[in-house]
Amino acid sequence: MIRTCICFIFLLFGPLASAADDKIRLQLKWQHSFAFAGYYAAQQLGYYRDAGLDVEFIEGSARTNVYSEVATGKADYGIGNSSLLVERSRGRPFVILAVVFQHSPMIFVTQDQLLDFDDWQGQRAMLEASSDELILYLQQQGVKLYELEFLNHSFDPQDLVDQRVDIMSANSTIEPYFLAQQNHPYRTFSPRSAGIDFSGDNLFTSEEEIQYNPERVAAFREASLRGWAYALKYPEIVIQWIVSIYHSDYDRDYLAFEAKETYSLIQPNLVEVGYLNESRWYDVAQAYQAIGKLNDDFDVGAALYTPMIEKDWREVMIVVAVASGIMLILMSVVLYVVRTNKRLDLALKESDQARTLVAKQATQDPLTELHNRRYFKERLQSLSLSAKREGEPFALLYLDLDRFKEINDIHGHQWGDHLLREVAKRLLQYIPNGAELARIGGDEFTILVPYGQSQLSLTELAKRILSGLEQPYYLNQDEVYISASIGITQAPFDSVEPSALLQYADEAMYSAKAAGRSCWCFFSFELHQQTIERQSLINDLRQALPHNELFLVYQPIVEMQDGRIRKFEALLRWRHPRRGMITPDIFIPIAEESGLISEIGDYVFKESIRQLADWRKRFGEHLIMSINISPYQLSAPDKHMSDWFEFLHAQGVPGAAVSLEITENMLMHHTEVVSNQLLAFRDEGINVALDDFGTGYSALSYLNRLDIDFIKIDRSFVSELAEERMEKDLCEAIITMAHKLKLKVIAEGIETPAQAAILAKFGCDLGQGYLYAKPLLTEGAEALLRAQDTTRNQVHLGEIK
Repeated sequence: MIRTCICFIFLLFGPLASAADDKIRLQLKWQHSFAFAGYYAAQQLGYYRDAGLDVEFIEGSARTNVYSEVATGKADYGIGNSSLLVERSRGRPFVILAVVFQHSPMIFVTQDQLLDFDDWQGQRAMLEASSDELILYLQQQGVKLYELEFLNHSFDPQDLVDQRVDIMSANSTIEPYFLAQQNHPYRTFSPRSAGIDFSGDNLFTSEEEIQYNPERVAAFREASLRGWAYALKYPEIVIQWIVSIYHSDYDRDYLAFEAKETYSLIQPNLVEVGYLNESRWYDVAQAYQAIGKLNDDFDVGAALYTPMIEKDWREVMIVVAVASGIMLILMSVVLYVVRTNKRLDLALKESDQARTLVAKQATQDPLTELHNRRYFKERLQSLSLSAKREGEPFALLYLDLDRFKEINDIHGHQWGDHLLREVAKRLLQYIPNGAELARIGGDEFTILVPYGQSQLSLTELAKRILSGLEQPYYLNQDEVYISASIGITQAPFDSVEPSALLQYADEAMYSAKAAGRSCWCFFSFELHQQTIERQSLINDLRQALPHNELFLVYQPIVEMQDGRIRKFEALLRWRHPRRGMITPDIFIPIAEESGLISEIGDYVFKESIRQLADWRKRFGEHLIMSINISPYQLSAPDKHMSDWFEFLHAQGVPGAAVSLEITENMLMHHTEVVSNQLLAFRDEGINVALDDFGTGYSALSYLNRLDIDFIKIDRSFVSELAEERMEKDLCEAIITMAHKLKLKVIAEGIETPAQAAILAKFGCDLGQGYLYAKPLLTEGAEALLRAQDTTRNQVHLGEIK
C-alpha cells in the first residue's frame, strides 16, 4: 500500500521526463535566411535551452537533399515540402511535425515573352528535385515534359537574365526579388492559380526519433513554434540576428522582402502556426495518387504527428483514494497546491525575464551591444521634433569603415565581427558625454550629439575618432589597420526632417570617401547638388551602352629600340548627348560604385578583341591589345568575365595576344577570388600588366605570386625625366629591378625625344605617349599601321595626324 501511494504521488506530481541532453541537429534547406526565422528566434530567446535542448543548425545549399540528411542520421530534424508523403511511400519513415508555410512558395519564373503554357514548347527549362507539385501543375495544364529541353538546375536567377534558360522552378521568396533588382522582365506561374495549394517548409523528423525521444520531439516542436510566433511579430530583430550572428550573405533589403513574403505564406492571422490540417493532407495525397506518385492505400494519418497526450490517471486515483482514504487525498491536494504555486512563480519569473530580454533586444545590436538601427531612428525622430518645435540644435555623424569587406574576405567573418566589436569599444571612448552611439548596419555607425556644437568642436571630435580608429588591431595574431569616413550634418541648420538629415549625413560620408577616405566632411547644399548631379550621371550612364554613347579609342605602344608598333591600349570614352565628352576619371569611378563596371568592362573587352582579331588578320599577328580592368570586375568574375575565354577562342585570338592592365594599389587589397582569377588568366596565356607602377605600395612578393608580365612606369616619373633629376634614377632602378624579375617594362606619358632617349638607354622595352600618337579612333590607328607596313622602317608616329 505504501509503495502504491508513493508511485501514485510521483506519477501525479513528479516532473515530466526531461528532454534528452544530446545535441540535436536541424537541417536547413539552404543558407541562413528569413525562411528559418522561427528557429533562430527559438535559439536566441532561449526557448530551446529552457526546454533542455542543445540545437545545432546545419546550413544547406541549393543542392542539399534534406531528406537524405535526415534519413541517414546526419540530421535529426529537417524542413521539407509536401514531397514528404512521396518520400515516406518510398520507405523513408518520415513524420510531419508541423506545417509552417500554409502555402507552398514553389513557382515557375520564365522569360517575359512566354505569355502562357502554349509558348513553353521547345523551351529550355530547369526543374529542381522534389518538384512533384510543379510536375502535377504542368500535367494539369497539358504541358508535355518531353517537349521541354531540360538543363541542370543552377539555382541562379542570373541565368534567366543572361538568356541561358527560359523556364526555371523557383521560390517565391527568392528569385522574384533578384530578378526585380536586375530590372529583368519576367513572368511567374503558380500552382495555386490552378487550385494546387500545397503547404511548404514543413518541420519533420523520423519515426525512430519519435519512438525513442518522444519528450524531446514534443519540446523541440513547441519551442520552434514559439520562435516562429516571435519572428513573425518582430521580423526586424530576427533580421539583425541573421546578419550579425548567422552571417548570412543576403543583404537587409532582401531579408526584409523575404520576411514580408514569408508572412503572406504562413498567414498567422488566419491559421495557427504549425497547424496540421489532416483533411488538407488527404487532398494532397489524392493529388499525388492521381499522378501515380502514391499508392491508393497510402496511410496519410501515419505521416502526421500526434502530440503526446498524458495518461488519464483518474481511475488509479479512485482506486488509491478508496484504498488510502481521506489522508492521502488531503496530502495529494497539499502537494498539488505547493507545486502549482512553484510553477506560477517560475512562470512569472520567466515572463519577466522574457519581457526584459525582448525589450533589450528590440533596441540593442546583439554583436556590439550598442544601440541598434531601431533605437537610432526613434532618437533621431525625437531630436528632430525638438529641433523643429524649440529650435534645439544637434549634430548627426555618420561613420562607415573603409574597405571593411576586405577584412572579412581575407580574415573571415568571425574576425570581421571581432573587429566591429573593437571599433565599437574605441568609439565609446571618444564620443562626448550625452552623445549616443549606434550601429545601424554592417560596418556603419551613427553618433547623435544632442546639444549645440560648433563646426570646430565637431571637427575635433571627428579627428579624435579617426585617430583612435587608425591604431592597429590584432586579428588572429595579424596586425591590421583600418580607417573610416565620416559625414556630418547639423539640425536645424541643414534640416529638421529625420529622413533628410540621414540622407545628408550619408551624402557627406560618401564625399569623405571620395576625398581619399580616413577623413570627414560636413554637409552643404553645394555637396547635395553634386550628389544629385552624380545620381543624374549614374542614370545617364545606365543608358550610355544601349544608346551607343560609349566608344573606344586606341593608343599605340611601340618598341623603344626600333619604334615599331607592338601593342595598342584600348581606352574608353563617353560622348554624352547633352554634356558632350565626359572624361574617364569622372565616369569610371561612378561605374565602379554603381556596379555598372562589369557590364561596361565586358563591352570594352569584347569590342577591343573584335578589333584586335581584325587587325591581326590585316596587319600581322604580332599585335597585342592592352585592356584595363577594374578590381570590381575581378572581385565578381561570374558577372560577364566568365565567358571571356570562350569569346577569345571564337574570335581566333590567342591569350598571348591580350594584356590586361590592373592598378598597383589593387595588389595590396587583393582577395583569394582576385588571385585565383589572375592565375586563371595566366593559365589561358593572357598577360597581366601592372599599371601606374611606383604610385602605390605593392610589395615585390606580389609580383611573383600573381605572375605579373609587364609593369608600366607611371607618367608622373616620365614627365619629370631629365639627366639631373631624381626621377631618372628611379626609372633606371625600376627597369633594372623588373628585368631581374624577368618582367618587361612599358613607360607611359612619353612626350619628348629626350625622354625617349633616356628610357631607351636604360633598356626600357616599350613606350607610350603623345610623342608617338594620341589615343586614336579606329581609322587613325589603321592609318598608322598602314604607314608602318608601307615603309617597313621606323616611323615617327607623331607626324601622322
